[in-house]
Amino acid sequence: MAARAFARVAPVRAKFALVAVVALALGLSGRLGYVQIQQGPWLARTALAQHDETVETLARRGAILDREGGVLVRSLPSESIYVVPSEVTDAHAEAVKLAPIVNEPVAALERSLRAKIEFGWIARKVHHDVADRVHRLGLAGIDTKPEETGLRYVASGRLASTVVGFTGTDENGLDGLEYSLDKVLRGTSGRMLIEADLYGRPVPFGQVRVVERAQPGRTIVTTIDPYLQFEAERLLRASVKKWAARSATAIVMDPWSGELLAVANVPDFDPAHFGAFPPDSWRDRAISDAYEPGSTFKLFTAAAALESGRFTTSSRFPARDALEVGGRIIHNAEDGMMAANLGSESIEEIVAYSHNVGAAEVGMATGPTRMYRMIRSFGFGDSTRIELAGENPGIVNPPAEWSGSTLATISFGHSISITPLALVRAYAAIANGGLLLRPRVVGAIEDIDGSTIYRYGREVERRAIKPSTAATLRGFLRAVVLHGTGNPTAQVAGYTTAGKTGTAQVVENGRYLSGAYIASFVGMIPAERPRYVILVKVDRPRGSIYGSQVAAPVFTALARAAMLHAGIMPAAPPPPRLVRTGQASKVRH
Repeated sequence: MAARAFARVAPVRAKFALVAVVALALGLSGRLGYVQIQQGPWLARTALAQHDETVETLARRGAILDREGGVLVRSLPSESIYVVPSEVTDAHAEAVKLAPIVNEPVAALERSLRAKIEFGWIARKVHHDVADRVHRLGLAGIDTKPEETGLRYVASGRLASTVVGFTGTDENGLDGLEYSLDKVLRGTSGRMLIEADLYGRPVPFGQVRVVERAQPGRTIVTTIDPYLQFEAERLLRASVKKWAARSATAIVMDPWSGELLAVANVPDFDPAHFGAFPPDSWRDRAISDAYEPGSTFKLFTAAAALESGRFTTSSRFPARDALEVGGRIIHNAEDGMMAANLGSESIEEIVAYSHNVGAAEVGMATGPTRMYRMIRSFGFGDSTRIELAGENPGIVNPPAEWSGSTLATISFGHSISITPLALVRAYAAIANGGLLLRPRVVGAIEDIDGSTIYRYGREVERRAIKPSTAATLRGFLRAVVLHGTGNPTAQVAGYTTAGKTGTAQVVENGRYLSGAYIASFVGMIPAERPRYVILVKVDRPRGSIYGSQVAAPVFTALARAAMLHAGIMPAAPPPPRLVRTGQASKVRH
């Protein structure tokens, strides 16, 4: 009976089971179809995204060129050499083979090959030729990989190194133009997606998709003339060696455009191996070293007197060799003509013979307000806004902070500090008729294809003095060279020159250092309508301290080189004059 009952129920259960299985199958099929068809693309993208790793691609850094288009520094493709120590079979033998290629000691390399690490760098950013030589060795555990950023190749060696500066391993600018214009040179980074494993490591032969392409950096075209820069550096090195000086600076400026054609500093360094040089050699002394200018500043005392309207070229002052002011006794420098021999002296004579006492008398007669206004008018105490970082504005205290002798000492270039760049800019204003220009070391910015994005032009800050005053001051500077402290060392055969010598004590931590001096000369050539303004500053020379003996000869050589480089030939000397005396004739030269 039970068997008959089971026989009746079994088919019913089977039918329900069949229906349930069919329903489940249909449901799974429907779900599978929905997932595959409807959600398939979305799920595929989601799954792929889970294996994607976003990687930043750095842009190729822009080049830095001289004014003629010559390469000072640019980026080249590079590779890096690495080691997986666990795969190295013979650390000593491999280190011996690797050492001459990567220029590292065998012992140091062997330590790297034996290190208890999974991965280590042996050399970063080497040229392809170096990487290829390593490849050919076939060393176990040692390989190379392309770098995203290039190898910064310094094509010009040390030329203008303190202006160009240098970059770090990741091509981030650290000094000079490399630092101040880093954003322009660096460009814009891109992004790409790479297929990675669970730990974010790239999957070999995995997919790589560029999301955003990197935009290469711009090219900076400087105003530096490579020939004048080379000559300035060569002459400075010779001068530093001759006088056993601590350092030296030279600047060549176009007074009509404000362009800096040469900015030389000694010591300097090799940007490709900057770490091998002391940090002191990296410094651009032309913009960072403020100093008391000494007698080169007397010209601005003369400018203040003439612009005040109270004095003219005919005005005369008592000529003496000592003066007590505010409890301080002022003396004339030893390299000038004795003032007492003159009885009285004009402003031109004070400048020509570099009399400290006379300059102090002129400054005190002009007054603190007019003196301070003229100093500020020439831009002293302010940044010149040069396209370089680290500029020192100098120290120019207002009259309210002056002591009883400050006006007198400022009048001959003490109690005030300025940079070489600030001084050469002020002399350029005298050369061009009185306009204070913004100095420039960058002439243009170019795209990667060489097309010009932006070209800089002359930028006038303000009028510092009247054209007539500037012409008079140029006459004073001409007198310095003809019969003053610049005669004959600042004379260039075949050309007319004008300029001013300077000798000043070194100030350190607010005190004058005994026996430490700065010798300088600032001049222009030709004197009538200057094409170049040139500054030479030599720090702590030995054997002589005077600007006329130490700095002026460097100016002379550099000025002559500049004129010949510009294609301006020297004038022929005048023919001898015949003077008749009765029946005989004499030749005068």
